[in-house]
Amino acid sequence: MIQINLLPVRAERRKEFIRKQISIAVLTLFCAAAVMVLLFFRLQGQYNKTTTSLASTNKKIKQLEPVLKKIELYKKQKAEISKKINVIIDLDRYRLAPVVVLADLNRQRPEKLWLTSIKESNRHLTISGVSIDNETIVMFLNNLKHSTPLKNADLTLLRSQKIQDLDLKMFTIDCQLDLEPLPEMLKGLETSPDISSVEEQNG
Repeated sequence: MIQINLLPVRAERRKEFIRKQISIAVLTLFCAAAVMVLLFFRLQGQYNKTTTSLASTNKKIKQLEPVLKKIELYKKQKAEISKKINVIIDLDRYRLAPVVVLADLNRQRPEKLWLTSIKESNRHLTISGVSIDNETIVMFLNNLKHSTPLKNADLTLLRSQKIQDLDLKMFTIDCQLDLEPLPEMLKGLETSPDISSVEEQNG
């Protein structure tokens, strides 16, 4: 019988298997290292690009700082101008308020009732006058409910007083002055007959 020793063949196969495993491991490590290197350079490129872009943006911001300061100054000046314009508008309204109020009071005033005093303070109006009777004063109060610049009319004083043997009624009315509708009320006011009537009454 012939006996064949297979131990050297098995050993050689084992060595070949180990060499293949080592080659695969080395190749895997090499590929992993190559991928990591590629990722590193790619990330490095993105980082450099981002850094360059950020530096460029900061440079542009610094270049725009004078323009931004001018814009802020313009906004501030615009706000100040708007504030001054509003003040002028309010002053103009107050300047024209007496004309409008007198014309409106003359429209609401009944016959046999006369106004003796009109005082204004902080958009609060105090109207004093004299009438022949209480009914005429009540009529005047009711008429004031339809007034545009005068609101919340309230009778605060009513007393009798003899003047030249006439038993007259002295009264005081408080009301609020609303200046918002003045621009609309001023339209056509110059041609209104109430103006001449007011001048005749005050004269």
